[in-house]
Amino acid sequence: MKTLASHRRLGHTLALALTLGAIADPAGAQLPAVQTQGEVHYLSGGIGSDESEAIKAARDAYSLTLTLAGKSEGRDVYLSSVPVTIRDAAGHTVLEVTTSGPYLLVELPAGRYEISARYAGEEKKTSASITAGKPQRLSLLWPRANAQPQAGAAASTTSPAIGLSAGAGLATGTSTGTGAAATTVATAVLPAAASAASGALPPINTQGGIPYLSGGIGSDESAAMKAAASRYSLSVTLAGTQDGRNVYLSSVPVTVTDANGGVVLDVISSGPYLLADLPPGRYRVSARFQDEEKSAEARVAAGKSARVSFLWKGKP
Repeated sequence: MKTLASHRRLGHTLALALTLGAIADPAGAQLPAVQTQGEVHYLSGGIGSDESEAIKAARDAYSLTLTLAGKSEGRDVYLSSVPVTIRDAAGHTVLEVTTSGPYLLVELPAGRYEISARYAGEEKKTSASITAGKPQRLSLLWPRANAQPQAGAAASTTSPAIGLSAGAGLATGTSTGTGAAATTVATAVLPAAASAASGALPPINTQGGIPYLSGGIGSDESAAMKAAASRYSLSVTLAGTQDGRNVYLSSVPVTVTDANGGVVLDVISSGPYLLADLPPGRYRVSARFQDEEKSAEARVAAGKSARVSFLWKGKP
């Protein structure tokens, strides 16, 4: 026999589904799946321009929207894989999840709640007063996100995931490393046309005479990095799988060695893309995520761009 509470939950679920179905998404993007914990409905995601826009369009259908972000090298970055806990006024945990993107949308009953989230060992807290018909939007910002460790410090292998649109795959023309090694595909360099989004590129750094840049978080920067990839002799893409969909990764240690085993580049990525301008030659590219290392050989030739893609299956 169905209880009154179960009828209420069913009615709320149907109402929520109808509300979301009525939201027009010009990109036709699919929202992440609505999930339930106890009697609380929620969804999380939002990196990748289509999914991000779909979630923004759905915010008013939920009583609480939480945005998770940080600062890296003076620019804003979105965060994912962040543990979030929501407790009611009595101190009872009503939701405890790890985010799948920078947005967490939650449908909560009216009342007062305490929200806590932890990133890179630092906990942030805030409170929310939920009133019927008045959606709350809150943000948590970590001043230092994805920062490279100081010399001699151990590199963290726990990285925030940067989400693709649900069901999206890796870019066509790249090869995916699923075993001990990955392969590379060399593509002809396209004309160096100015990118409309070139202003969104992260700053170019230099290590041992090798210019490089890393980023790709947010739709503008991602588009700018893709447009710039053909102007660099090496392009590395870092991705994993989570809940059956591909997600981009950040804060991944990447090392490039030459044919003699000498290290020519040793960095921690600031997003899913790493672009480097290497002299012609043979190189070994290695990356480590959650204690699993992948490597690939890259043959860099004048006028061509070598592209390497690493995919960690079942992670994060």
